[in-house]
Amino acid sequence: MKHTRSNIMAATKKLIVEKGYSDMTTKDVAKEAQVNEVTLFRQFGSKKDLLLATLREAEWIPSVSKDIYDQFQWELASDLRLIMETYLQQVTPEIVRFSLGLRAQEIYQETMPYIEKIPTAFIQTLADYLIEMKSKKQVEIQDPKRSAEIIFSSMIGFAFLHAYSSSDQYESEAEIFISHAIDQFINGFI
Repeated sequence: MKHTRSNIMAATKKLIVEKGYSDMTTKDVAKEAQVNEVTLFRQFGSKKDLLLATLREAEWIPSVSKDIYDQFQWELASDLRLIMETYLQQVTPEIVRFSLGLRAQEIYQETMPYIEKIPTAFIQTLADYLIEMKSKKQVEIQDPKRSAEIIFSSMIGFAFLHAYSSSDQYESEAEIFISHAIDQFINGFI
């Protein structure tokens, strides 16, 4: 039963990446999960309930764990690299495409809290880090929260620009992006 449920949710995720929520049907999900459509309805009730369960029970949703603080060296370049690598390793092109597939008008209100968890967690981590760095007099910034939003915006921008890249290309480009972004954030444009 648990295996069937996880197969159905994996199929849902896969099809949202490929088709988006609006174009995905319960027949598609049942076929992909190799179950009868009746089983899908018995387990989840409706297409929308299936999606919400997939989001609620997801272990694959990107997040930043509190133990990242233990990894900080309190050196701006290496810590920004750690945060950016953590984000870009989790926010893969597939996750970006899944996120895009969740933006269908008929489910937007229900899915937005799940979508917002990712930026909220990473921005808060960056802001907390920059506040601590400011208190240690390691950085001179006026507004750590706004600076965190700027850094995060560059990461999400990169991820969305490369949403349709291959995994190898994404990893290669991510490394280049991280190096250049860190240089720009630390040294500026001039």
